[in-house]
Amino acid sequence: MIKLQQLLHALALRRHGNFHRAAEAQHLSQPAFSRSIRNLEQGLGVTLFDRAAVVTPTLYGEALLRRAEAILAEADELEREIRLLQGIESGSFSVAMGAYAAEMSGKQSLAELARQHPRLRCRARLRSWRDVVELVLSRSVDIGIAEISTLRSPGDRLRVEPIGQHRMVFYCRHGHPLTGRVEVSKRDLDAYPLATIRVPPRGASLLPGLWSLDEDTGDLIPHIEVDHLPTAHAAILASDAFGVATPLQIEPWLRSGALVVLPYQAPWLRLDYGFIYRADRMLSPATELFMSIVRAIEAERSSRNGALMAELLPDPALASGSLDEMT
Repeated sequence: MIKLQQLLHALALRRHGNFHRAAEAQHLSQPAFSRSIRNLEQGLGVTLFDRAAVVTPTLYGEALLRRAEAILAEADELEREIRLLQGIESGSFSVAMGAYAAEMSGKQSLAELARQHPRLRCRARLRSWRDVVELVLSRSVDIGIAEISTLRSPGDRLRVEPIGQHRMVFYCRHGHPLTGRVEVSKRDLDAYPLATIRVPPRGASLLPGLWSLDEDTGDLIPHIEVDHLPTAHAAILASDAFGVATPLQIEPWLRSGALVVLPYQAPWLRLDYGFIYRADRMLSPATELFMSIVRAIEAERSSRNGALMAELLPDPALASGSLDEMT
């Protein structure tokens, strides 16, 4: 019978092409490692590797290795599901978050989850919204919260649940050349650097400022590209760059007068993020609890952000909730 450990050893031998280096990588002596490979070959009745200067798989070896990775991945998933069924306190939770989703509700929700279950092991990754999708697909995290406009047809591998569609404003430092105006046009803003995260294609034709396009993806690359919103705030406070944010995210700086909202009406400008998770993966109790915490926080944040929008840009279209989605 094939053992999982033998499959790990076979994969290591293909990766290193040498018995000695593969044995070291698996923390085994070379005789023990060689014996494991030999027992696997004897059990199957075929030669899996050609022993030359560089060890390479035979046709039988290639067939085995193609299956080995899938078998080991499924074994890991089985162990994970067994641990999940044992309950929240004995498990772990991992999440990948885009910058805006983390600022709006993700970080606070993770903190609340940790408060409720102090023995739960938690791991959070703050990444670009495109990287969040890859981390979910590779099973590196349990769930993602990030931009979902590019995932309207996620296919069979992913599930997507919208959670945040908050209205946003353009902002700059106090004393910026454009402050004090009754109205600011796109042409005015086009003279200044845009400082924010990479923007999905849905906003590429609409956003003002200095930026470029990624020819492969259609993403808008800001003149000052960041993955961390406080970094954008720092650049904007120290220069003539401007940024985009929900009023809620910059409320302390607005109240202090360090930042100001630019009088540029953009009813299409809003966040569009949600939960992203694998369709074939069981959601853990911790993940489901985290999702419920996020939903509750999002409801409260949406109400507060709407009130701030009405205060800062008291336009009927913005106050009515009839904004069109950025497309």
